[in-house]
Amino acid sequence: MSAPTVDAELVGRICGDTTGIVLDVAADPLDGTVWVRLSDCAATTTALAALNAHGFDAEELAEHRLHVTGFDIRLLHRRLGTLLGGVDDLSAEWDATAELTRYHYDRRVAAGIEPEAWAVLADVETVMRGCVPLPHRAPHSEDVANLLELIDAAEDAYVQLIAEHITYAERVLDEHITHSLRRDGAA
Repeated sequence: MSAPTVDAELVGRICGDTTGIVLDVAADPLDGTVWVRLSDCAATTTALAALNAHGFDAEELAEHRLHVTGFDIRLLHRRLGTLLGGVDDLSAEWDATAELTRYHYDRRVAAGIEPEAWAVLADVETVMRGCVPLPHRAPHSEDVANLLELIDAAEDAYVQLIAEHITYAERVLDEHITHSLRRDGAA
């Protein structure tokens, strides 16, 4: 099985999502690599880090350019390990989600802001998606296609667990509000 080629559209999206501006993305039809031109040095460094986090092998060149040559097995192992760590954490950390939900509600109340459920839940989701778990040991494979399939499955599981945690956070928030209203009414 041949190694997957570099998807120029995906590379451009990753760079654009992390930097906001991509000046140009070009696929080299001769070797299957991708060239990206960004606006400045900071954007180039940020985009390189994001590409590496997704398992791409890339190098930073002069004039704010990146050359993406393919996938790096070590970076793919790290990505898979990080996703598996997130799946393991989310599978077990329901109490932490409840505490985080109550914190964001209480923080708004203490600030004199009328806490709206959607805003509290949005804060909870933002925190959850912003966390980077410690990587776990990923299944060892030298096959890029196999690793990409495992990463896709782990990403799907991770996204599903975040959705389940947000549903759980909604129930916790309803209970917390009800409890707070009872407590305040009794005072």
